[in-house]
Amino acid sequence: MSSSHTIKVRKTEKKAAVSSSTSKRGSEEPPDSQEPLFAPVAADMLGITNMDGPATELLEALAREFLKTTIQLAAKWSRHCSRHKMTVQDVENVLKYQQNMGSLKIATVDTLNMGISQMTQIQGTSGTSGIWTFQKMDVDVEKDDVETFVQIPRELRVISYELVNEGQPVQSEFTPNVDDEDGNYYEKNGPAVMAPIQEKVLPPTSTSSCLSMFRETVKCAKSDQKVGLKHPTLEILTVEQQIFMKDIITVCMGQDDKKRHEALYTLETDAGLQVFLPHLTERICKSISCNISQRCLSLIIYAGRVLRSLSHNKACDMSVTLHHVLPSLLSCCVCRNMCLRPETDNHWALRDFSAKTLVGLVRDHVDKRDGGFTARRLFDFAHRIFRDPASSYSMIYGTIHILQEFVTESNKKATWLLAELTEMSNRCKQAVENGSRMNAQSLAMQEAAKLNQHIVKSEGTIRSRHNIPIGGGGGVPNRRFL
Repeated sequence: MSSSHTIKVRKTEKKAAVSSSTSKRGSEEPPDSQEPLFAPVAADMLGITNMDGPATELLEALAREFLKTTIQLAAKWSRHCSRHKMTVQDVENVLKYQQNMGSLKIATVDTLNMGISQMTQIQGTSGTSGIWTFQKMDVDVEKDDVETFVQIPRELRVISYELVNEGQPVQSEFTPNVDDEDGNYYEKNGPAVMAPIQEKVLPPTSTSSCLSMFRETVKCAKSDQKVGLKHPTLEILTVEQQIFMKDIITVCMGQDDKKRHEALYTLETDAGLQVFLPHLTERICKSISCNISQRCLSLIIYAGRVLRSLSHNKACDMSVTLHHVLPSLLSCCVCRNMCLRPETDNHWALRDFSAKTLVGLVRDHVDKRDGGFTARRLFDFAHRIFRDPASSYSMIYGTIHILQEFVTESNKKATWLLAELTEMSNRCKQAVENGSRMNAQSLAMQEAAKLNQHIVKSEGTIRSRHNIPIGGGGGVPNRRFL
């Protein structure tokens, strides 16, 4: 009796303990009839107001269940990853896991661009205990470089298509045809062996002319093709070369006559100036243009001497700098005013000096390459200024030497030029006579007198060079020889 009584007492104690534990657990869990919190707030945020009570309770239960499951899995994930606290990465891994398992559809959800789509599951893990990590973006370059890939040859297939002539299909005698009834291929009027294509044999290079070779090349070339052009760049100077060029420019444009003559002699005789030539001429020509605008005659003369020394250097190829040098020298020849006091400053010497430098430069470096084309252009340029009514006497003065030196060897054109010069000389004499009659020593009268002297000297040179007598060269100018 005692043993059975003891067993009943123990069973009664266990039932009481179980009932007490269930009562405590029920008090801790939230009641099923709790009011919804998540679903109404989310519906209000989305602007949905037509949800009834059962739908709200169902969505609330689903939200609570999903949130509870996510928190449990994230805690398990952080525990497997040996982290003391749950991080955003754990939650992302859980969301990725649920998406792969089909329980979550977040294909279009942007989770703050945290890289969920780049995560992969670690091998050996599956189910709820699976671990996800980011892909390694490192590439073994050496492995890819060492491995050789064998290209599999493609199977060649020849497919024939029907020829079309004026919108109607035409069967070729060399193409396989299909029988409409049984679908078998047969050869229609086809030769046993097709003749090989005859390659076009060009005549040998020695007998073919350049024009025929060019035509054949144009036929074979593409009609539209892109050609890459690279603009010429100046060679960068070293520090020592820059210092040397700076010293040369400083001395040539300075006040010390002795050092200036030594520097000019260096520019005229040094054989290693080709590297400096583009940089030096560009700066000298810019100096000429700036000093012309400032009407500083002395610095223009110094810069012109530098160009003259470079043009006399036999080791320098001035053809690479003609686009800078020729306009600068022409500006020194035909500029209207280059000094502050034209009635006293000797700008006539600068015009003569620049014209002689220009003529020597063209004859030594240009005429041998273009066959006198540049000389003819300079002659036409000078003649336009010579005949322009708006040109002053000083501008016409700078064109006389260019016209005299670049006139052709033809006696007819030399005779025509003498008639032009005689006409201009008469105009200058008339201006001088009018000024002396009015007892007015004006600047125009002085320039006319100076131009008349230069024309008389040039006429003698042209007559002696072309063997034209003193009485010849008169008459009306003939425009045929321009």
